[in-house]
Amino acid sequence: MIDLSGSPAPWPDEATRLWADRVGRAARQSDLWTVPAPQGDEVLREVLASQLGLPVEQLTITASLRAAALTYARRFGHVVLERPTYPGVVPVLAGAGAQVTRASWDELLKGAFGGEPWDTVLWFTSPGRNPDGRTLTGQERARIAELAAEGHRVVVNETYAWFCGQAGTPAGADSVGTLHKLRGVGARLGWMAGPGCFEEAFPELLGTPPSPVWQRAWGLFLRDGGLDLLRDGLLAEVDTAKAAFRDRLASAHGIEFPAFDGPNALIPLDPRAAEAPAPTAEQLAAEAPAPTAEQMEESALAALHEEGFKAVAARHFDAERPALRATFFGVGAAEAIRFADAVARSPRTALRLRCQGHI
Repeated sequence: MIDLSGSPAPWPDEATRLWADRVGRAARQSDLWTVPAPQGDEVLREVLASQLGLPVEQLTITASLRAAALTYARRFGHVVLERPTYPGVVPVLAGAGAQVTRASWDELLKGAFGGEPWDTVLWFTSPGRNPDGRTLTGQERARIAELAAEGHRVVVNETYAWFCGQAGTPAGADSVGTLHKLRGVGARLGWMAGPGCFEEAFPELLGTPPSPVWQRAWGLFLRDGGLDLLRDGLLAEVDTAKAAFRDRLASAHGIEFPAFDGPNALIPLDPRAAEAPAPTAEQLAAEAPAPTAEQMEESALAALHEEGFKAVAARHFDAERPALRATFFGVGAAEAIRFADAVARSPRTALRLRCQGHI
C-alpha cells in the first residue's frame, strides 16, 4: 500500500544517529535537570529564530500547536479560523471557551466576520497550507498587516515552513508552529512568537512544555547538521515526488495540475462521475438523489485503495468541494508517477474535465 494519508516518513539513518548522539549530550548536561527554562531552551530558541526569521526574544517554546491555541482561546472571545485547514485546533479553541467561526481567506481578508477587533483572532496557515498547499501572496500579506494595524490579533501557522522556505511572518502577526511534521507527534514541540506571547502564555506554560533536556536535544540536533540532513533527504524527497506527480500528469495525460507548496495537495472530484452502470429509464424517472460529498469521497477513496493507494477525504479539513488530500511524505518518484496515472484515469476525479476545459 502506498500511503499518501500524511504519515511521517522515517528519518535517514545518518539523521537518526546524529539525533541519538545529541540526546546523550543533552542528558549529560546536569543543569538542564535542575534549572527551569519557562520560555524554552536557549539553544532551541536560537535555532528556530534563525531558521524562521523570528526575533529570538519573542519566541517561546510550547508543547505543540494545540498548546499555543489554548492561550488565544483563553484570551480572546472570538477566533475566525480559515477554511479549509487542519482541524486539530478546533476542539481546543472551542473547548477553551472561544467562539469559533470558519471563513475562507477571501472572507478573512475582506473583514467579513463578526466580533470586535480587540477580542478577535484571525487564524491563517502559510506557507503550504494543509490541505491544499496554498501560500499567502504579497498582496494578502500586506492586507494581513493592515488587519493587525487595525487591532486584530492575527496568527499565522508556519508549520510547513520547513518544506517551503520562509518569507517572513507578515508584519504585526504572531507566528505559531510545530516540529511534528519533521518527525511525527513524538516530537512534542512547537513555538509561538510575537510581542508579549511569553507573558500571555505563562499560565499554559506552567508545567506543560517538554523537558528542557528534550528541548536541548532538539536544539543540538537542528543546530549541528540535523536540519541540513533532513533537507537533503526527507524534505528533498517530498519535492521530488511532487514534481514527478505533476510532470507525469502533464506529459502522459495532458493535465496541468496547479503548483502547490508544502507536501499536501487536493485532488478534486467530479460530481458527475459515473459511480454505477448507466441508469435505466425507471431509475431516471425515480429521480434518485445525487451522491453527497461524503459518498463521493468515500467512493473515490475505496477505488484508489483497490489500486494500492491510501489518501484522506477533504471534508475532514472543511473543504468546500469534494476532493481527496494527498500528502507526499515518504513517497518516491516511481510511486508518485503510479499515483498520477491512477488519479488521471479515474472517472471519479475532475482532472480530466480540467484538461478538457470544462472547469
